[in-house]
Amino acid sequence: KLKSAISAQLYEGHYITDNSNGWKIVRLGDITENFSIRNKNSGSYPMYSVTNTSGFSPQHEVFEGKEIKDEDISIYKIIHKGEFAYNPARINVGSIGRYDGEAPCMISSLYVCFRPTAEVDSDWLLYYLQSAKKIYQYGIFGEGGVRIYLFYPNFSRIEALLPPLKVQKEIASILKSFNRKIKLDELLLSKYQEQKKFLLSNMFI
Repeated sequence: KLKSAISAQLYEGHYITDNSNGWKIVRLGDITENFSIRNKNSGSYPMYSVTNTSGFSPQHEVFEGKEIKDEDISIYKIIHKGEFAYNPARINVGSIGRYDGEAPCMISSLYVCFRPTAEVDSDWLLYYLQSAKKIYQYGIFGEGGVRIYLFYPNFSRIEALLPPLKVQKEIASILKSFNRKIKLDELLLSKYQEQKKFLLSNMFI
């Protein structure tokens, strides 16, 4: 909750030391490039999905040991390190992420793929697109009835407040520190839970 609150302030220009000039209103289509690279040669790549909890994840982890593939893998899309993708039917709950693996991977043909332009820091963009405000806007710009779909043409219309590249890097650095803190606290919590379980088992022998 603390990270989410400070993140919202950072993206509005608060808490930043060098914050006098250079911020501008753009659209996501101005700072991202849509692309679609098909696996035309039916090459063998690891299969990934994008979730709202961990971003890009191996599909066998998402679906408990199974990979869900069509027979024709040539229709799947190829993703390389640093490229983004989202599920157009689940982006409104935060299913958007960046692929950080060294080797290329393969994702469903249904996913929307894009990469940041040169004026955008990749880490800043990742945190920005996963922020609560942007997730709310995905629902507004999406189309459909019971299930909302957001394809790139509407995604590209969403406005963004873009700071200078130096400030983007500063914001990303702050949010990275929060992520490191969260991971350490989660690890500590799991160790305390293991300790509690061990002590309880010995108390009732």
